[in-house]
Amino acid sequence: MKFNLRTLALGALLLFAFAGPAGAQTPVQPSASSGDATASVKTIIDQSIVVFKDQQISAPDREKKLRGIAESHFDFAEMSKSAIGYHWKTLTPAQQSEFVPLFTTFIEDAYLSRIESYSVEKINQQIQSSMIQFIKQTSDGPGYAEVFSTVVLQDRKDPIAVNYLMSYDGGEWKIYDITIDAISVIANYRNQFNRVLNNDGYDKLVSLLRQKIQGLQQQAAN
Repeated sequence: MKFNLRTLALGALLLFAFAGPAGAQTPVQPSASSGDATASVKTIIDQSIVVFKDQQISAPDREKKLRGIAESHFDFAEMSKSAIGYHWKTLTPAQQSEFVPLFTTFIEDAYLSRIESYSVEKINQQIQSSMIQFIKQTSDGPGYAEVFSTVVLQDRKDPIAVNYLMSYDGGEWKIYDITIDAISVIANYRNQFNRVLNNDGYDKLVSLLRQKIQGLQQQAAN
């Protein structure tokens, strides 16, 4: 299984999408209405911005806080099911329970490694020069919604379409996928995972994921 650079590069773009409204809009407080998926996305954005604007925070503490934000506001169980696709129903309950935390760790390590490759100064420059506009929110059925936005970056001529796919879980809206210029982050993984599952089975996929996690963690330690 090969994770291409385009997939990993989405990590940096994802950060800039999160960083969009700083300097252009007043930070949004958590919504009193649990039914507003757009307000949930804005809350995540504001929390992420606060972390990067803190010049006194150490790199390990910054990473810890970003992981906390992700774990609170991303539906990793739904992401894991979507990443496996139709194979999910063929897994045993034990395999499903094993895969969710494994995939969660991989996603966090993969994107944080992209984020950490940028200096805090560079990230804050990007925050100040970026702007996000929320366009609309649609319902994708009971408990599901999609939030549409565009992100303007200083070094890109055209706005980037960033949409957040949301699920209602535990009394709040959480992100389970993001599309960037119509490219689904999770679908990209699903295509790769399906090839491994079809050719070599679940155990091989788990082994490859563990290898990727180990490599990312070693890279972060150096």
